[in-house]
Amino acid sequence: LTTARELALFEDKPLADKHITAEVCLHHLLFDDRDYHRLGHQIKCNPAIKTRADRDALRQALLSDRLDVIGTDHAPHTWAQKQLGYRQAPSGMPLVQHALPALLELVADGHLPLTTLVAKTSHRVADLFAIADRGYVREGYWADLVLIKPEPAGKPVNSQPILARCGWTPFAERSFRHSVSTTLVSGHLAWHNGQVVNSCQGLPLQFGRWARGLTEPQSLPSHWAWLSRLPFCWIPVALKVPLTLVVN
Repeated sequence: LTTARELALFEDKPLADKHITAEVCLHHLLFDDRDYHRLGHQIKCNPAIKTRADRDALRQALLSDRLDVIGTDHAPHTWAQKQLGYRQAPSGMPLVQHALPALLELVADGHLPLTTLVAKTSHRVADLFAIADRGYVREGYWADLVLIKPEPAGKPVNSQPILARCGWTPFAERSFRHSVSTTLVSGHLAWHNGQVVNSCQGLPLQFGRWARGLTEPQSLPSHWAWLSRLPFCWIPVALKVPLTLVVN
């Protein structure tokens, strides 16, 4: 969802009681139409970023059960492509690397409780897609963890390497008050001390879509197996194949 008007179409009730669920992407929570003057086509996406009032309404809806999950919608188009004219420039932007530090700005500013952020990016995703043994810190579950380092003075994004091959980020002019120090995927180090651990290999997710009447967990399709090898444990909800994110 991207507008306040759309929110009225969805009910505020527990996920288990819903037949239709709602998602919001992080860029619709962090940018608004005032940013077009500064960032131009960098933040061109589909659906488009809307007004400040819409952004604020989406943030408020996260405090209830009207919005169920937060997605990233990662789309790493090249810098050259994004400099084309409006009709030619592709929609979407690279978001995975800075998704969690960016969302934690909402926590730092008092817009979102940390527990709600964890729920909307991990717990509810695991619940919605019936992902087996992931999404929670529980005995016997896979250790998919992100360890966060506070940065009280703010850490400039442009002082850090861009890991996406496209080489740019719409957050380049921002500073974040948290950084990712360590990422564990299925109990193995995937990111530590500013380095991707290339030896880390993910595992196929086991999940079932209750909306389709599936009762047994299903393996991640082979042509999506690369998702389990991502260096960041995040949620590409646009593909509806979420990976687990837990803030600790």
